[in-house]
Amino acid sequence: MRNAPRSASYWMFVALVVILCFASSATRSEAQTIGNDAVYNSNARCFSTTSCGFSGAFIDASASAQNQGTDVCATIYNILAGTPPNPPYPSAGAVIDARGISGSALKCAAGTTPWNNGATTVSPPSTILLPDGTILIPKSWILPANTRLIGEGDNPSAASGTTIQACNSNINSCSFSDGAMIQFGSSLARGISVEKVTLDGQGQSINGIVNSNSGSQTYVDRITLFQILGVGLLLESSASYSGPYTNITFDTGAYTGLPQTTCAQLYNVTGGTHGIHGLTCISQTADANSAVLLDSSNNSIVRRRRVRGFAFQCG
Repeated sequence: MRNAPRSASYWMFVALVVILCFASSATRSEAQTIGNDAVYNSNARCFSTTSCGFSGAFIDASASAQNQGTDVCATIYNILAGTPPNPPYPSAGAVIDARGISGSALKCAAGTTPWNNGATTVSPPSTILLPDGTILIPKSWILPANTRLIGEGDNPSAASGTTIQACNSNINSCSFSDGAMIQFGSSLARGISVEKVTLDGQGQSINGIVNSNSGSQTYVDRITLFQILGVGLLLESSASYSGPYTNITFDTGAYTGLPQTTCAQLYNVTGGTHGIHGLTCISQTADANSAVLLDSSNNSIVRRRRVRGFAFQCG
């Protein structure tokens, strides 16, 4: 007969402990800074409001986007710039996880990029995890030194993956204002890379990736250059010692290649590169003149599967 009261008291005690834990957890989570993941402070007392702090090493961009109602470009810019209520950005850099951003927030406002708000440019080091879906951009993304872009996949025909798409006024309610979709550095730089992304030029005579400034520790991997009617990958000038550039597919898609349409071009790279390895070039017709224009020494080029509608040419 005495077991029942003890059992009831026991469960009342457990319920009280659970309630206290939830209350303490809620208090600690409120102490987080917008966009930062929480980390446990081992030196703090249990249930103290200082038990959890924020980690500047890994930043959840979706929390900042939801709080401020910003698009993906403005959200990343505000994090890099430390625009309140975002905390100051770590000078040594951080991982910015933008994979939770979706829908209309993937269209960047006119004249903006993740590093420029139309008036001011920021350039701290970062690794940016891009979301699944199509990011519509109005101007060239000029990547600063020590910037890594990593997407969710580069197959434009797949149900998932990351596509960076250049605005086209004939298709979208915006236009693209520059000659290249992605540029490595505005001046001499190093440590820039792009991985697992499709670049979609939407049938325009623009370039895909241009590297004129970034040398060592710079590379490209698993990239599809889609519906780009200029040069897919252009390496020139101070791109010496960069690379390798691996697993690249160039495909004009539904569009007819133009005389200037080229998968890749190496021009006047005086020190050579670590090469283009694993290249597939596809044109829907045979009117595109060249698959690769090679006018630099000390480079290696390896075809991955096929070259259709193109011819190789050395200058």
